Amino acid sequence: MLNIEHKQSSLHSSLYDRIPENHTLKLINNSVDFGFVNTLLEDSYCKYYGRPAKEPEMMIRLLVLQ
Repeated sequence: MLNIEHKQSSLHSSLYDRIPENHTLKLINNSVDFGFVNTLLEDSYCKYYGRPAKEPEMMIRLLVLQ
């Protein structure tokens, strides 16, 4: 099951605001939309049974970060 709920503000979001707008990772985040990954892999995850899956979009972002 994909976790599509909105997150509340945290320490991480306040730290994110301190990153300069011209930082490489922030530029990648603003220019590349990885939202298509969730729709492509939606049929691979069960929505009703088992533990919630890690978001595929987040996993792709981590691979790009590596």
